[in-house]
Amino acid sequence: MEEYTQSAFYYIKLLMRWKIQFIVITVLAIAASAIFSSEMFIKPRYKSSATVYPANVVPFSEESTTEQILQIFQSNTIRTAVMNKFDLAKHYGIDTTKKEGHAALIGVYQTFVSISKTQYESVDIEVTDTDPEMARNMVNEIIFQLNDKVSTLHKTKSLEVGIVLQKQMALKRAQLDSLGDSLQVLRSKYHILDYNIQVEEVTKGYMKALNSGKGLKDIDELMRNLEEKGGDYYRLKVAYDAVLLGYNQVSNDYDNVQKELNKRFTYTYIVSYPSVSDKKAYPVRWLIVLISTVSANVFLFLVIIIGDYRKRMVI
Repeated sequence: MEEYTQSAFYYIKLLMRWKIQFIVITVLAIAASAIFSSEMFIKPRYKSSATVYPANVVPFSEESTTEQILQIFQSNTIRTAVMNKFDLAKHYGIDTTKKEGHAALIGVYQTFVSISKTQYESVDIEVTDTDPEMARNMVNEIIFQLNDKVSTLHKTKSLEVGIVLQKQMALKRAQLDSLGDSLQVLRSKYHILDYNIQVEEVTKGYMKALNSGKGLKDIDELMRNLEEKGGDYYRLKVAYDAVLLGYNQVSNDYDNVQKELNKRFTYTYIVSYPSVSDKKAYPVRWLIVLISTVSANVFLFLVIIIGDYRKRMVI
């Protein structure tokens, strides 16, 4: 305890001995950091942000819809579209024709554009830029590109499904035509129009003809036709109805796909809209001044301690 007290007293004595120097270095550090953090040396940057939730997004896997749109937000497709839209290579002063120039552009973009998932399953989009309006516009463009990208993905998928459904409809249409032709032959050649009804009516007519002795020849011919071709007609009609039901279902699915293609969806629900900031986000001058002043004083104190230690070693 005594050694600690003596040590602390030693440092206090050093501080008091060199207090003028500490005051001077403090003033100089404050002045220098205030000057070098001003707009003459560091161009201020402004932040614009938005918070969005996914909407009308169908999950493709075990990932949540938020994770899915986050991946799309961070895709190189959207990044490239935003870079081209605002000519960021020129804006950031990067020559992309040079070696690794494009990689440098991507690095700067990722520094000034932040897209992250929140604990509430929303997505935060933050852009900082020297132009506050451009920062706001870039956030809006990122959201627009997300909607456009997801819409394109959904339409591409719907078109693929539509093509498959068209093929299924064509196949069932061909089956219906084939079965319909076979049924038409039985109708025209053997006069079988509705198997179940005709069997019932022919049975009634046959009994009446037996009692009256009239029209038995015609009924007998129709009965033979039903006996010979009735089973074929029945099987063809059941098959035809089954194929027709399937065709109607596929046709209904195809109509729904076409409706989806013609709909205009947005895939984000914007909770917090981006705005043009009138307050700079960087640099934080008071923090720069504080860190610079503390660092300068710590450095001076270390120099003094080392100098005093060497002096005592000599003595």
